[in-house]
Amino acid sequence: MKPASILVTDDENGIRLMLRTTLESDGYEVREASNGKEALDAISQRTPDLMVLDLNMPILDGMAVLERMKSLAAEYKPRVIVLTAYGSIPTAVKATRLGAVDFLEKPITPSDLRLAVHSVLEEPELDLPPNVHLDIPGGYERVLDRIRRALATADLAEAETLLETAAKQRNQHAAEYFNLLGVLYETQRKWRLARKCYGRAMATDHEHEPAQLNMRRLYELHTFGKSSQPVVLEDDADALGQRR
Repeated sequence: MKPASILVTDDENGIRLMLRTTLESDGYEVREASNGKEALDAISQRTPDLMVLDLNMPILDGMAVLERMKSLAAEYKPRVIVLTAYGSIPTAVKATRLGAVDFLEKPITPSDLRLAVHSVLEEPELDLPPNVHLDIPGGYERVLDRIRRALATADLAEAETLLETAAKQRNQHAAEYFNLLGVLYETQRKWRLARKCYGRAMATDHEHEPAQLNMRRLYELHTFGKSSQPVVLEDDADALGQRR
């Protein structure tokens, strides 16, 4: 079987070297680009299976690359994992809206890279309808409650806008925020990102039950193809969610 092809795009030579050597050691075919323009030129010549894309680059940054790739036909559009500086969650959220399927925060370790690439290229996708229709009572800060209501009514555009706004505030590392972001990604069938956000919520607050329950549900869906666990948006979860 032909190895998957990966285009690594970063303006720092040392990072490109680490990305390349790590991926080549796993048997992938790797090409390099040092800026966004070189990346787009490389894609036009031969579409890779996956692009690892730094967001902060000269000449043409990663976000501009994603913007320009929106006009490409599906067969000429690689899957994208973006690289972002630590703490730049709002930027990463915006990148996923432009089509990125996952994001990694710098500094990156080879094990993090391998796991993300393997997940994107080889992990089977769940083929399940979102069906998230929730009856939401009052809850945390006002903006988080508005996010819950937007998710409950399937107003995903409003939820995305509010989540980006919330990420810029002091509560950007709160377990509630990451749990709600995970729910949003679930409704968009972005399963890897949903798991990542639920994991971040639990890392922020080990006792945060909504994220624990949501992660358990995703595990059951992936392992058994079904789950009786509803989507949970907040701690008072007695009847929240609609069972899948």
